[in-house]
Amino acid sequence: MPKQTEKRARGRPASIDKTEILEAATQAFWRLGYDGASLGELTKATGVSRPTLYAAFGDKDALFDAALDHYAKTTGAAPAHAFAEATDIRAAVTAFLTVSAEGNTKIDAPSGCLIACCAALTAETTPLLKTKLQKQTQELTAFLSARFAREVARGALSERPTPEARAVLLGDFMRAQAVRARSGASRAEVLSELSTRVEAVLA
Repeated sequence: MPKQTEKRARGRPASIDKTEILEAATQAFWRLGYDGASLGELTKATGVSRPTLYAAFGDKDALFDAALDHYAKTTGAAPAHAFAEATDIRAAVTAFLTVSAEGNTKIDAPSGCLIACCAALTAETTPLLKTKLQKQTQELTAFLSARFAREVARGALSERPTPEARAVLLGDFMRAQAVRARSGASRAEVLSELSTRVEAVLA
């Protein structure tokens, strides 16, 4: 639970660690979902009062938006980093799905994915959130497509399916794994058919 970083000085509120509070709020949204993470649950998780939470991040929607950005830059970014660092395309696709599954099944974190399993449920009734998720999906597809296109250019992959089609399929597999994990599947169960998914992307 986040703690205030300084003792209260006379006439002034104690300073807070916004990064620590945001991490705690992200975990709460990830575990409970947007609707389940009431302001009471959020203040309990972050260890700060409602006025302090509002002053630091704004309302619940703004806090959720900040939590999504925080997740996307930390846990959510790990699969893409693994994909970029792998030396060959088969290793890249394997690493992408493996690291994603590992992030979905940590012992010390909620299961599944904050974006795929929680934010997506709220997007239908929240236009700004839907737009945000669509942009994130498009950016991921473009990132993956660029690598697949380079592999086609050097002869490591066939031109069909197109690089974009491969990227979309890989992203869909990642989200499907997250949903399975959220539904109670273990890491071993999520990864049990990994080679089949890799082959489908590289076909």
